[in-house]
Amino acid sequence: MSQPSLDALIQPPGHGEGLWHLDVLWTLKIPAAATGGAFSLSEQLIPKGSAPPVHRHSREDEAWIVLDGEVTFFLDDEQHTAGPGTYVFGPRGRAHSHRVESETARLATLLFPGTCEDFFHSTGRPARSLTLPPHEQPDFEKLREGMREHGIEFIAPPPAPSR
Repeated sequence: MSQPSLDALIQPPGHGEGLWHLDVLWTLKIPAAATGGAFSLSEQLIPKGSAPPVHRHSREDEAWIVLDGEVTFFLDDEQHTAGPGTYVFGPRGRAHSHRVESETARLATLLFPGTCEDFFHSTGRPARSLTLPPHEQPDFEKLREGMREHGIEFIAPPPAPSR
């Protein structure tokens, strides 16, 4: 069986679909639709102290490249602080989170397959600009419901900010 033909895609800096999710700007650089669902590649702009809840994916693997800033990654019981140029892999089934230690950080985030992109669309909102979102109290019930619907298990609240 042959694979469907996919179009090439080039996304210059400052381009891509922007989503505000919690306090993070996600810019979809290579959306799942462009890869036939094989993967989704996004860039995240994240403010200091930001951290998603500790969670576990049942359907996707996740990988990150730290582009700018300093980020502490939590993978099961391990904790690693990473700077620019660091690559991190979080296979499905592993509890994980990360916390930004610098003023901001930029991550390239690869989700494969790209099915998790639907979670960010359903629990985030379109970004009016490719900037950090305005401060807004998150709807944690909507977030937890979206996690359940997309095979993401909530493990614990976000890691506390470092002192």
